[in-house]
Amino acid sequence: MQVFNKLKTHAQSGSILGVVIGVVLFGSIWGLVEATLGGFLHLIYLPYKGAIMGGIGMSIMAAFVVMYRRPGLAFSIAVIAALFKLLSAVIYGQPIFAPFVVNPASAILLEGLAFSLVVSLLFKGFESSIKMRIGAGVAAGYLSIILYGVLASAVGMGNWASWGLAERVSSVFANGTGLAIVGTCLLLLGHLVGTELRPNFWQLMTAKPKAFYASTIAITAFCWIIAA
Repeated sequence: MQVFNKLKTHAQSGSILGVVIGVVLFGSIWGLVEATLGGFLHLIYLPYKGAIMGGIGMSIMAAFVVMYRRPGLAFSIAVIAALFKLLSAVIYGQPIFAPFVVNPASAILLEGLAFSLVVSLLFKGFESSIKMRIGAGVAAGYLSIILYGVLASAVGMGNWASWGLAERVSSVFANGTGLAIVGTCLLLLGHLVGTELRPNFWQLMTAKPKAFYASTIAITAFCWIIAA
């Protein structure tokens, strides 16, 4: 049906309850990936792990935007994902303001903010043009690193506290380029996956709402249980 192929209005993008559940679902999936794969990459000291995890976050937000057509809510997904970092602090008996909690949580929130701003501004082109999606990925990648650099420099997070201007600019350029490249590739993948899943996703929501809500709640609970 046409309504499943292209949702043209916010009214067609689901009820408020459906959107809220979607935000929690996608945010929980992102949070689970951060808690599992992110932790593993940290243990093996993989270079540019931030670009990889940030790119995965972009792919999840892109899939959400394709399905719900609400780019401004991508930041809400990041908020849910960041809560998983607070869960880690509780589990391991660490203060919630410990660096291993605050630093990645801040990065997630700022990436969500950057993605929401960029995609909201470019939304019409984002839907219809692969060139615009590439541009959005590059812009969101650099902007998120710039925002993180500003915050980290202002409050003295990690190495940013002792770095001079040249070192900060160099770090922003290196990490921003990594996230722009990896993030754009995974954003395109997330957009493709979201486009493929959208018809069945909305058909299930409208034809079998009880099954839809039950399955999404179950997946969300699974993410939190596994992360714990």
